[in-house]
Amino acid sequence: MNVFDEEANGRRYIQDRRIPYPAGFDEGNRVAALYGIQGTPTSFFITRSGRVMAIVEVGAMDPVALRETLERLIKAK
Repeated sequence: MNVFDEEANGRRYIQDRRIPYPAGFDEGNRVAALYGIQGTPTSFFITRSGRVMAIVEVGAMDPVALRETLERLIKAK
């Protein structure tokens, strides 16, 4: 999700880098305030029912950290 920036800038970034996944835009930073986002990137792991299982606020996750987080969450389920 694009937060703390104007939507036009975010769309340009997505287009320039040919990002293949959908992105949301947090107009007015309402979602950022709701979830207490202090900086980006922040990764949220949310179940289909909307339960937040984990929040990673360390910045961009490398593949190893992502795999470890997912494995931990799957085991905790």
